[in-house]
Amino acid sequence: MKIGIEEIAPCKKLIKVEIPSETIEQEWQSQLNRLSGMVNLPGFRKGKAPKKLIEKKYSDRIAEDVKQSVISNTYQEAIKENGLSPVGEPELSDINLELGKPLIFDITLEVLPAFELGEYKGIKLLRKPVTVTNEDIEKTLKNINKQKTQLIVMEDSEIEANDHIICDCKVKVNKKIVWKGEDTEIEVSGSRVADIDVPDLQANLLGLQSGKHCSLKVELSDTFSVEEFRNSPATLELSVKEIKRPVAPEINDQMAKELDYESLDDLKEYLSKKLESEKKHYADIDMREQINKHLLEMADFELPKDMVKEQTNRKLHNYQIDLLNKGVSMEKIQENLKELKDVSEDSVVREFKLSLVLEQIAENERIYVTEKDLNNKIATLAHMYGIDQSKMRKQIEKMNSISNLRHELRETKTVDFLLKQAVVEDTQQENNT
Repeated sequence: MKIGIEEIAPCKKLIKVEIPSETIEQEWQSQLNRLSGMVNLPGFRKGKAPKKLIEKKYSDRIAEDVKQSVISNTYQEAIKENGLSPVGEPELSDINLELGKPLIFDITLEVLPAFELGEYKGIKLLRKPVTVTNEDIEKTLKNINKQKTQLIVMEDSEIEANDHIICDCKVKVNKKIVWKGEDTEIEVSGSRVADIDVPDLQANLLGLQSGKHCSLKVELSDTFSVEEFRNSPATLELSVKEIKRPVAPEINDQMAKELDYESLDDLKEYLSKKLESEKKHYADIDMREQINKHLLEMADFELPKDMVKEQTNRKLHNYQIDLLNKGVSMEKIQENLKELKDVSEDSVVREFKLSLVLEQIAENERIYVTEKDLNNKIATLAHMYGIDQSKMRKQIEKMNSISNLRHELRETKTVDFLLKQAVVEDTQQENNT
């Protein structure tokens, strides 16, 4: 048997095969013998019909079985002897089998790239600050304080910039009332009343009290609720009925007690621990991303184009479905289709290259996923979703995702290994003032 391999494109091979006529004849007899013991022909007991008769009646079937057998054996031998890692399904040329002649055919297939790893131990990483400062705590307290802000009705007060007001509204065109709104809530710092743009709204409201009125010149838009008066100049009359002001509680022991802490100091202590944990978490994520970036820089190799195209189309399809589920129109999706496709392809290339490099490192360093690792991960997922661990495993198995989970765990363990081998430099404390 003759096997020749040509590289016809990056990660694409052409295997040229010639199988001698003697091998074809042997395989033909083997398939004929196998079939002779299986078929029933009228007038003969099973397995006793003449082979010549069986060969004549089932020649097409025998030919197909011969082709499948020799092609499969040849393909497996070719990839094993040449250390190839195929992706996707191979393409076969037209195969014409004739007894007494060699069988000649081509196999075209895409393969994983062969590459040399660069240095991956001792990667230099910068770790973001994890120390919690007083400024961090004060900023967080202000955010909590802002979330607890309430609108309080202000009696005998003038309107201020951050107020919300309740008004009765009228829109007049040529002194004719064309729209009314009762108890309309207006944000003084904004620039709209209902669906009407009012650019100088705040300037006209500041200083007014409840019971007072003001008139503003406006231009009705092409979406105004009364179609007849769209794009018309108009007068907007506002009658202030109520003023509401955002009032935040003081940052003191009382606020802490409302949050179920004994005192403000207890709240600050909790926030300090929480912020430190968050900073460590995000610093770890950032260092892992630095490792990924370093690995991608050493991934200077081509990928199988057909596979990238297939995976890109699959990811693009998932993006489209996700956008449709979020209410984005198909027209809008089509407008951004090229950008979505570019993002999808970039993502596929990045993920695949990173996966190949991490897999090679894992092989070099003998990093494997144990059954204990897998069970621990399943237990974590079960706890996250609030279900029994055995039920979670059955769900994962039902989705045929155990191998995917093992793959993810192996990549995580490999990055953990690289983190331990890295040279880490702490950066200066960020200025949060």
